[in-house]
Amino acid sequence: MVEHKLTKRTVEAAVEASDITFREGFMDIFALLAREKVPTLIFSAGLYDVIHAVLNKEYAKTPAKTPPTNVHVVSNMMRFDEDGTVVGFDGTLIHSLNKNASALVGTEFWKQCQLEKRHNILLLGDSLGDADMATGLDFKEDEIMRIGFLNGRADEKLELYLQRFDVVLTHDASLLPVELLLHQIQL
Repeated sequence: MVEHKLTKRTVEAAVEASDITFREGFMDIFALLAREKVPTLIFSAGLYDVIHAVLNKEYAKTPAKTPPTNVHVVSNMMRFDEDGTVVGFDGTLIHSLNKNASALVGTEFWKQCQLEKRHNILLLGDSLGDADMATGLDFKEDEIMRIGFLNGRADEKLELYLQRFDVVLTHDASLLPVELLLHQIQL
């Protein structure tokens, strides 16, 4: 990206021109979590700027026009020069082997969410490594519910996912089961 002199505008234009979006049902869940003031984290080994561009694209279609303030993104953030050209990345590179609480310490999300006042974590992930995202937090195992999304080769990987996640949804499932769960628990 640095070699190819990628610009912030190019990233935004690519997202605008694409059909990239989040999993079906995310807007309903984000609205519910915002109403209840639940800190909501998109924790990704992907690109912060792409994720934010997708959020902005989706929320531009709503009356609010912007994502809820309880939603935070912790991901690989591109660093741009004054012309908007990528010159590097900020912070520690987040990848599948270090995507856990150690990457969150010191972030704005960490400061705002006040985890010491929270009693449960609902963790959603689509890779086996995502089951470890809460590693390093001061929570007992029975305070963390892990929901895995198994999108491909379900026949081959289901047993592995069931060993790591409490619930596994297959075949590019929507977030409706998660929304139903959230309505059943006290936020």
